[in-house]
Amino acid sequence: MSPLVTTRALLKSLISGPLLVGDLPEARTFPFQELSLPDEIPSLNLQQKLGHLYEDALAILIEKSPRWDLLERNLQIQTDIHTTLGELDFLLRDTNSGQLIHLELATKFYLGFETGAGFLLPGPDARDNYQNKLSRLRNHQLRLPDTHQALLPGEYRDELIITRHLVYGCLFDHVDATAPVTPEFINPHCRRGKWLTLGEVPSYFPADTCFSIIPKPLWPVPVPILRDLSLATWQAESAIDRCLMVRPENSPHPFFITPDSYPAPP
Repeated sequence: MSPLVTTRALLKSLISGPLLVGDLPEARTFPFQELSLPDEIPSLNLQQKLGHLYEDALAILIEKSPRWDLLERNLQIQTDIHTTLGELDFLLRDTNSGQLIHLELATKFYLGFETGAGFLLPGPDARDNYQNKLSRLRNHQLRLPDTHQALLPGEYRDELIITRHLVYGCLFDHVDATAPVTPEFINPHCRRGKWLTLGEVPSYFPADTCFSIIPKPLWPVPVPILRDLSLATWQAESAIDRCLMVRPENSPHPFFITPDSYPAPP
């Protein structure tokens, strides 16, 4: 698959949504529906981390939009050259109103894991989890312009800055879950998938099921967009040492296949 095809799919996913997290008390969601595909699609560096890749993709859409001017990316908030308190993913200006906008972007995936004490929501790397991400977003990242405006570049210090966020991704319920997990502030229309361990695959899927591997750069892309892409196949008897995202043939949603030890490390 060419980098341009992957880039186009990523750009489409940013425009079509849906978001994983809805409006928060600290910041509403950014109006991503007003973004549109550029006439010419540049190639992205697909070898970088998924978060950086998605930032690059969003920057393409913003830079081509007549609605917003992209002023800063990854703007570091520092007390001195040795101490960084955080960074602003994007600083934009709304050309309609002149308003400065701090925009935070994330793309996240969480697996509902039921325990006797309730649900856990670890990520594919179980060191990550929804509750910690949400807490850091609300209590730190979205508050940076308010708490440290004096540390911004001089041209922005005396302006009112409003904060918006875009958190894309997907929630995965275990195939045996009795009800979908619904954590705090989740978008009720967010993308949904299912997950199961490698050892559970033979008892859940027929032996002749055809699986397509969704490579990590395409994890954020909804299934309707993936249907037009040529993906490699996965054999259910193959060993895995990390979470693998797949799409069973004709499935309307993705699946995570996890190591049998998940969410504990292998």
